[in-house]
Amino acid sequence: MSYELIERDDGTLIMPTSSDPAAAGHSVKGFRRYAVGLDVGGRGEDPSALAIIKAESRPFMTGRGWEQALTAPEYTVVYTETAKLDEAVDVIDWVASILRKLKNWTLTMDATGMGAPLVGLFEQAKVPVNAVTMTAGSSINRKGNRITCSKNVLFENAATCLENGSLRIAHDLPEKEELIRESTSVEFKMTSAGNLTLQGGGRGHHADRFVAMCLALLSETHFAPRSIEVSHLRGYW
Repeated sequence: MSYELIERDDGTLIMPTSSDPAAAGHSVKGFRRYAVGLDVGGRGEDPSALAIIKAESRPFMTGRGWEQALTAPEYTVVYTETAKLDEAVDVIDWVASILRKLKNWTLTMDATGMGAPLVGLFEQAKVPVNAVTMTAGSSINRKGNRITCSKNVLFENAATCLENGSLRIAHDLPEKEELIRESTSVEFKMTSAGNLTLQGGGRGHHADRFVAMCLALLSETHFAPRSIEVSHLRGYW
């Protein structure tokens, strides 16, 4: 038997059986929310890129009475867009116009280099943002909304999720082919100083959508709120 899930205003998903007295104590809460990643471009031919990932974990009946469980989180890239914007305020307006169309969203941006000045502008505009500074090495740390994350962690996280199928690209994504091309053409090279650099698509090409996707995914896999399910032990005497 299938049930039409109920989505609450806060993004939680519940089954309609939760209101049945017989289901008391068995209800679990899933979620549907949107992780938005922003890679800030430079002036000229380097565009800014935005990617939106729908993150979802759905409650379902296990078949053991009224018992419910949650599906493993699934991440789907549902939107990408690039824009060549020279002025910082134009980037803020562009992103804000897209966020207004979403609910239950989290914005994560690259605060390295060109992105650093935009963090304060987003905060002035009352747009909550996680600011990620990319570093060398293999660590990730967070203090409030400021995050330092190595490129190794950022990109390997996306590669792992793509490989195990937890991250997918929506079949009807208009820029699907461009994102796939970027994802498969990126190359990582080590500088003489030991820093990992990303080179995308060869000469004259960028991997902006890919980086934006990685940032959005990081916010879900590493910093999204997690619920703890408490249930009775079974099979013990």
